[in-house]
Amino acid sequence: MKGRSPSTGVTKLTDTRIEWLIRQAQGKARPPEAVGQLAARWGVTPRWLRKLLQRWRQSGVVPRLNPRRRPPAPPLTEEEKRQIEEEHRRSPRGATKLWRALARRGIQIPHQKVYLYAKSRRWSVPNPRKQRPRGRCRYEREHTGSLLHTDFHRASVNHPHVILYEDDASRMVLSGGEFPEESSEHAIEVLEEALAVAESWGLTIREVNTDRGTEFFVSKKSDRPDPSPGQFQQFLTGHGIRHVVSRVQNPQTNGKLERLWYEYDRHRWRFATLREFIDWYNGEIHDALWLEMFETPREAFQRKLPAEVLLGLHLRRVESMGAEA
Repeated sequence: MKGRSPSTGVTKLTDTRIEWLIRQAQGKARPPEAVGQLAARWGVTPRWLRKLLQRWRQSGVVPRLNPRRRPPAPPLTEEEKRQIEEEHRRSPRGATKLWRALARRGIQIPHQKVYLYAKSRRWSVPNPRKQRPRGRCRYEREHTGSLLHTDFHRASVNHPHVILYEDDASRMVLSGGEFPEESSEHAIEVLEEALAVAESWGLTIREVNTDRGTEFFVSKKSDRPDPSPGQFQQFLTGHGIRHVVSRVQNPQTNGKLERLWYEYDRHRWRFATLREFIDWYNGEIHDALWLEMFETPREAFQRKLPAEVLLGLHLRRVESMGAEA
């Protein structure tokens, strides 16, 4: 049986991969891999890797790639620039989001060219803080409806208080509202809208994650005369929803929503209503989803529905078709 054929991708071998190859030859890398396995995974021929190993054994120096081994690529054409600018006007995002949106429309422009052009127009600014290694692992629920994130946010003292309910698995925003003040009544009002959206899909919301704000949570150690659960907590209990409360001084627990506030502050002003912003956000490509398919939160919401919900939707559709017949 023939081995796996090399990949046709452009980027095949890097200096880091060559160092890993040498560590494998020295027996210092774990897990151990054969030259054929590395060649198949990296999309190169085993002969080329053995040639690099031969150079290393003869010289004792780890081979390095020649940065000038390829001629410079042609610059962007005026038509390509126009397409990038048109996409940025439609949805002003960073270079990676622009590149994925163009690819979804069938416009093939190398990512590096899109990044350099966006950088020249100051649409994309390098952020050293985001380039550091992450100290936390991202958690994510498997199915839609398992957990909703919510919180109040205010862009400035001149803006209203906004609350959104975001699904953890799909990143889809189910409901939202803008109010002059934060309150448990507003939180419950918007949650009822989210539950109605879930119910339209035959879906049951199991858990809701909030911080320890007084509109969501009343601690048993509270100094209030009546330390019983607050109005929001009672509403969750009455609907059989588990309340997941974030730890004190730990906003990373609700980090998905914190990242959503960044998009809200950047793009909310472009839309006349909050509903229009939510529809736009749910229809945009999301980096945390199925990138190879350019998936949006709305598409992920359907893809990650539990099996029993999908079966129920199918049966409802069959019944409606039978009634029409």
